[in-house]
Amino acid sequence: MTTQPQPAICTAPSADPRTISELLAEAFLHGDLADWLIPHLDTRARICPRYFALHVEHAITHGQIDMTTDAAAVSIWYPIAGEPLPELPDYSQRLAEAVGRFRPRVAALDQAMNDHQPYGQPHFYLAFLAVHPNRQRRGDGSALLCHRHDQLDGTRTEAYLGATGPRNRRLYARHGYLPQPAFHLPGGPRLYPMRRPSTGE
Repeated sequence: MTTQPQPAICTAPSADPRTISELLAEAFLHGDLADWLIPHLDTRARICPRYFALHVEHAITHGQIDMTTDAAAVSIWYPIAGEPLPELPDYSQRLAEAVGRFRPRVAALDQAMNDHQPYGQPHFYLAFLAVHPNRQRRGDGSALLCHRHDQLDGTRTEAYLGATGPRNRRLYARHGYLPQPAFHLPGGPRLYPMRRPSTGE
């Protein structure tokens, strides 16, 4: 068996935010929540880059971005220390402009993830882990996780995420994430919170 070489990873990359937004949009175009959020594929393909641009802007200010140096995979993390992070200025209006009539479901997803965030426990929150469709199943996602986990274990910091389906639940379980009580989006699919205790000494 040929072992895939581990990709090089940089933190807080200088890549153009549009590059990151478009990578997220392509990676999640057919994701577990995609049909529920924006049912029509053509409409979703048009909206997703604008939607993810908001998240990338927020991450640049309040989060941390890990990315392979070839821009094939990216993860967005947020340090959580007891209270919700500030929103982008005029976020509600800008979200409505970005997603149009699909705002209620997108906002419901935002709210549900916020409601289930374990704010009482300092942790790093994995908001997004995205691999370009042409590079999936080659270990890029695992490499990003290991890169961040090494840092978190060095400071004995836990991690938390909301898995969206069986495939990514299996991936995260292989990296030490433990299942938490699942919950449903309003009138929508189920989400599966998972937490990873620190393995640092």
